[in-house]
Amino acid sequence: MNTYIKLFTVIVFLFSLGQTQAQENIELTLEELKNQVLEDNRSLQVNESKFRKIRAQYRQTNAAFLPQLSVSHSFYRTNNPVQAFGTLLNQGIFTEQDFQIDNLNNPSAISNFTTALKIEQPLINLDKWAQRSALNAQKEAQVLKNKFEEKALLVEVEKLYMQLQLAYKGVEVLEQTREIARQNYEDIQNFYDEGLLVMPDVLNAEVRLNEVENEYISASNQLKNLSDYLMFLMNKDSYAIVKPDSELQLNVVALKDQNQLETREDILAVDLQTEAQSKMQTASKLSFLPTLNAFGNVQWFSDEVFTTDSRNFFVGASLNWTVFEGGKKIAKLQEENASLDQAQLEASMNASQSYMELEKAKRQFREAEQKLNRNRLSLEQAEKVYKIRKDRFDEGLERTTDLLQAEQQQSAMRLAYNQSIFEFNYAQLYVQFLANNYSYEN
Repeated sequence: MNTYIKLFTVIVFLFSLGQTQAQENIELTLEELKNQVLEDNRSLQVNESKFRKIRAQYRQTNAAFLPQLSVSHSFYRTNNPVQAFGTLLNQGIFTEQDFQIDNLNNPSAISNFTTALKIEQPLINLDKWAQRSALNAQKEAQVLKNKFEEKALLVEVEKLYMQLQLAYKGVEVLEQTREIARQNYEDIQNFYDEGLLVMPDVLNAEVRLNEVENEYISASNQLKNLSDYLMFLMNKDSYAIVKPDSELQLNVVALKDQNQLETREDILAVDLQTEAQSKMQTASKLSFLPTLNAFGNVQWFSDEVFTTDSRNFFVGASLNWTVFEGGKKIAKLQEENASLDQAQLEASMNASQSYMELEKAKRQFREAEQKLNRNRLSLEQAEKVYKIRKDRFDEGLERTTDLLQAEQQQSAMRLAYNQSIFEFNYAQLYVQFLANNYSYEN
């Protein structure tokens, strides 16, 4: 029965390996990967769309100081006494005969074409100017937010790249472990055939070999999952497998003692959003003041289409002051006051949370450094233990279970040491990112 289980496991493994090898491998450096993500990532494209939207909203506020021009051409025909009288005057064709009583009371129907050019020029609209300033602050905040999210995405890409390196390293370690487990199994089988061991020893070795095979398949699947996610971030619909151009290595960087939290883009963006809300509150206050606008109108009248037989104009200015609007403006100001309080509290909370996250990341880095040193020592000890037990087993002085346990411990410590290298590198990178010491120029 155990033989069938072993055969089934090997078949599954070979099928999985064959599927992996059949797929195309793409070898990329970290810089190449970052550049492709910056160029094609859909999240970054969405952020750019958000910026363009806010920029368009800001440009709409140009109406606070730029003129509005409109042109119209209209037609009517009427025998209304008042309208006909005015039309004759506008067209400049009024005669003495038109003063006759019968013509005044019962005028003939008259046609009129009017071409009009209108202009409206805002002069003083203090609330609109404040709203424009608020939108400008929001636009600048979105630029900073996009920059921060771009950096965060690059950190995520670098993390995934290191995880992919770790996955390849794990597969390499498990290949070595599989070879060791297979050799041990053959040695134990030979000792059993010579009558030096019992069947449970063989079964234990077989179980260990199957465990390694399962771990190898799992590691291969994890490698593919990471590769698929990187392809997704690059906006590529492909089943190719991304392969790093370098192996996982310990990367030690001198971390700066002084952080630059106050200049980190996300914190500056929150501050600008608070400033924008403050200006919106100011705009709400200024809406209680009067507005001043100029206007002008030039009109051409004729009884024929698209002609300019007679022209007149008028210009002026309008001072408008809405004294009371049913309490709408008062309620709007109360809403803006509450929004400003909320924005200020959220900004303070965000700054405190960012500092807390940075301190936590620093502690995690120190923990990762200690774990790395311990695992390095443990790996050296596990390798020595296995070598000793293997030599003693070959001489018939060691139990099978002790050998298998030592081999399993050695494999586990190799994987754990590689994992601790990744955790150290990433913890170091994350501290740089949170402390605003991480930079990448596109």
